[in-house]
Amino acid sequence: MSIFLAVLLFIFLFIPGTLSPFTASAQDERLTSNRVADQLAVGTLASPEQPYVLDSYCTVSFFKDETANCQFSGDSLEAQLGLDARFQDVNVSLRGNLTAAGTGHDVVCWDGTANETGLVETSNDQCDTRLERGDPVPTSVSSVTSVRVVSLDGRDVALYVEVW
Repeated sequence: MSIFLAVLLFIFLFIPGTLSPFTASAQDERLTSNRVADQLAVGTLASPEQPYVLDSYCTVSFFKDETANCQFSGDSLEAQLGLDARFQDVNVSLRGNLTAAGTGHDVVCWDGTANETGLVETSNDQCDTRLERGDPVPTSVSSVTSVRVVSLDGRDVALYVEVW
């Protein structure tokens, strides 16, 4: 009987440890979120010579999902960021307060009209490109968010990367 209990105890202690590399955890999502935020803020949308200063052409092309002569390629957002779409979902956005009326957490837009080009509030009717990409973050699933303060068009905004 004692041998049976010892074997049973060994199985209960050993099996979960062997299966743990195949299960996703919040730490994996945290690492992925930080890696993607750094990748975008330092290399993909900015140059290594000027980290955290986003190139406006590449940034707008990234959020429009257009092919551009920039440092991202792929058919989907996950492919451009080096993620496997079967296991992780991502949402990338630029948020900020550009006027006194904003809340600071509003997604900003890029206005590319002939009159004026640059960042505008989301509520502005002149919004050509909303600087947000990816599926909306579900409220029923836990997600991990990484934030980087970056500069675009001479203004400070926050780069949000949410992974679930």
